Amino acid sequence: MKFGIWLDFRNPAGWRRPWTDVYEETLSLATDAETLGFESVWLSEHHLTDDGYLPSLFPALAAIAARTSRVRLGTAMVLAGLTHPLRLAEDAAVTDLLSGGRLELGLAPGYREKEFEALGFDRAKRGARTEETVEILRRAWTGEPFSYAGKHFDLDDVVVTPVPQSPPPVWIGGGSEAAARRAGRHGLRFLPDLGTSPEVLDLYRRTLVEHGHDPAGFGLTAIVTPGVYVCEDAEEGWQEIREHYWYLLNKFQEWFGNPGLPSVDDLPRELFLVGPPDVVAEGLRDRIKPLGDVERVIFFGRAPGLPVDRARRSLELFSEHVLPQFA
Repeated sequence: MKFGIWLDFRNPAGWRRPWTDVYEETLSLATDAETLGFESVWLSEHHLTDDGYLPSLFPALAAIAARTSRVRLGTAMVLAGLTHPLRLAEDAAVTDLLSGGRLELGLAPGYREKEFEALGFDRAKRGARTEETVEILRRAWTGEPFSYAGKHFDLDDVVVTPVPQSPPPVWIGGGSEAAARRAGRHGLRFLPDLGTSPEVLDLYRRTLVEHGHDPAGFGLTAIVTPGVYVCEDAEEGWQEIREHYWYLLNKFQEWFGNPGLPSVDDLPRELFLVGPPDVVAEGLRDRIKPLGDVERVIFFGRAPGLPVDRARRSLELFSEHVLPQFA
C-alpha cells in the first residue's frame, strides 16, 4: 500500500496569514512528505474562492518538483470542464518534463456553479467536455499533427510540443456512476474516495471489461475524505483539529448548495480519522476493505488554517507508526 498527501494552499479568513508564508509552509510540507517516505503529493484546484484555494496547479507542482526528486506529483483534480485541452496538454507536458516524468494527471468535470458562471463555461456540458479532453490529450502527447472534430472542440492540423517524457497516467476522479463509466470506457484509472460504494467500483471494472481492458491492470487510488489527523492523544487532537474540519466540511457543503453545520459541536466526529497511530491505522483498514484492490491512499496533509507545525507532526506520526503497518 502506498500513501500520498493532498494539499490545497488555502488561507481562510479566520486564520489568515501572509500568502508568502502559507505558500512556503505548504511547499515545505510537500518536501517533508518525500523525506518521511510518502509516495506522492497531490494538489487540487478551485477558482474564485475567498480562501485562496489553489487556482493554478502546474506552477505549484513545478515548484514541488524543484524541491524533490522521488515523489510522484499528481492533480486531484484538474477541472477539465473549465480547461481547454490543448493548454492542459501543454501545461502537463512542461510539468512532466520539469519533474523528470513524475506527473500523474487526475481529471474531473468540476461541479461548483460559480466557477462555471464566472469563467464563461456551460456547466451542463462539463462531462462531455471532459470526455473530449481525454481523447485530445492522447493525440496531443504523440507530438504529431492531428485534427479533431467533436461537439465542443474542433481542431484542425494542430501539433503540441513539447511532449511529456512519457504520457502521464490519467485518472478520472469522482464517486459517481458517470465517473466510473467514463474511466472504464476510456481505459483510465479511477480515483474515487474511500466512501464510494462497492457497486460503483464494480461498475467501473465491468465497464473496463466491456471496452476490452483487463481490470487487473487498473489498481485504485482512493481519497480519504474528509480528513486524517494523527496525534498522541485523541481528545487533545480533536480539540486541535475540529474547528479546521468544521470549516472544511461547511465550505464543501456551501459549494454543493447544502446547509452547513451551525456549530463546531455539531461536527460528526465519526467522519474523520483522528487519534493515535493504531486508531488511525485501524480506521483506514475499515475504510479500505470494501473497495478491494486499492494500491494507493491519499489524504489532506494540512486542514485549512491548521498551523504547519501541527500538520507536520501528524505526518511524522503517520510516517513513523502507520506507514509500517501497511508496508
